[in-house]
Amino acid sequence: MSVIPVLVKREFTSRVKGTAYILTTVIGVLVFVGLSFLPPIMERISSSFTPKTIELVVLDSQAESSLLPFFKALSADREGLTIRDASGLDEREAYRMVLEEGLAGLLLIDGPLCTLVTPDSKNMVLNDEIRSLVNQAATRWKAAELGLTQEEMNSLFQAVDFRIREVAPEQDGATEVDGIAQTQSMVLAYFLLFMIYMALILYGNMVASGVAEEKSSRIMEVMVSTVKPLELMFGKIIGVGALGLVQFIIWIGTGLIMAAMGRTGFLGGMLGVEASLSTLPLESILWFGLFFLLGYFFYASIFAAAGALVSRVEEVSQVVSLLMMFIVAGFLAAYISFLNPNSSFAVAASLIPFTAPMVMFARIMLADPPIIEAAASVVIMLLSIVLGTWISSKIYSIGILLYGKRPSIRQVARLLKG
Repeated sequence: MSVIPVLVKREFTSRVKGTAYILTTVIGVLVFVGLSFLPPIMERISSSFTPKTIELVVLDSQAESSLLPFFKALSADREGLTIRDASGLDEREAYRMVLEEGLAGLLLIDGPLCTLVTPDSKNMVLNDEIRSLVNQAATRWKAAELGLTQEEMNSLFQAVDFRIREVAPEQDGATEVDGIAQTQSMVLAYFLLFMIYMALILYGNMVASGVAEEKSSRIMEVMVSTVKPLELMFGKIIGVGALGLVQFIIWIGTGLIMAAMGRTGFLGGMLGVEASLSTLPLESILWFGLFFLLGYFFYASIFAAAGALVSRVEEVSQVVSLLMMFIVAGFLAAYISFLNPNSSFAVAASLIPFTAPMVMFARIMLADPPIIEAAASVVIMLLSIVLGTWISSKIYSIGILLYGKRPSIRQVARLLKG
């Protein structure tokens, strides 16, 4: 009778009550709840950064062709904008007015040069707003110089109604791209991608640390007398993987509940949220679970072999640092793929086992890659898991009884060959 179920139960029960596991589970639940409130949250964050009122002191040194009248015209058209005329004051007196009354800043105009003097130069949002005001006033001034009427100027600078319509070569119909929905999809993809990234690191280190801990306490010597090394490795990988699966089910359940409440409109009405709540697509959640599991089993077998090569828990971080670099590279590749999910770089990275779990998931979330590419990525990951597990099992079988100085890669290769 196989002892793998017993080992899985041991690993699961010994870690499920851990503080780190409970904390990450709660954080994941909060993330999925927060994603359901994505539209109102984004709207509220955006409005919080935009200043509602701007009081600006303007000191124009030009006697003729002054921009000041055009700034006053802007203040009459825009609610919350107040322009103070500093004519007759010098620069020091004008700036003292800014400091005493807590105004946004002092704008010095000297011909084509406009300089903003402000007590808070780090407020980039306010700086951009004032720069936009300066450009608008300058545009009105140039229009007046050219003799353009207000209607002609509005017609000249009227924004073009620009839309994006996607027509795939293999499809007959066209799809209108919703910019707001696309932005929300990018934010959702980033959060879920970050959760995969953190889960791979957390559970990979958990596997490696568990192997090293058993080696350092000499429990491994007792266990291998009755259990095969391969069964030990699979028991640890599946046991820790079961933790991730339970965590995933909790997260998915939260997402489905929030999606159902968002569709009914009950939650938004109960909380007084006017903006529509977003719903987490079931297809996206399932893809998240698939690539989370594929990435975990691929990296977990490698982390188990890495943990078997050290004699103390303190040495685990040194061994797994290289594996961490592969996970970081996968996350960065997925982040770069956000710019063009169907680029040659994104397609290639989605077929490399070390980066595929994150890059392919990002492509599926943001674009509509051909089903053959998604299937190829999954098949490559499955084959890589089988091959990686076979190689890791050989290293694991040798490494769990190696003590003392950590063997080099060349020594491990020699032992495997022997």
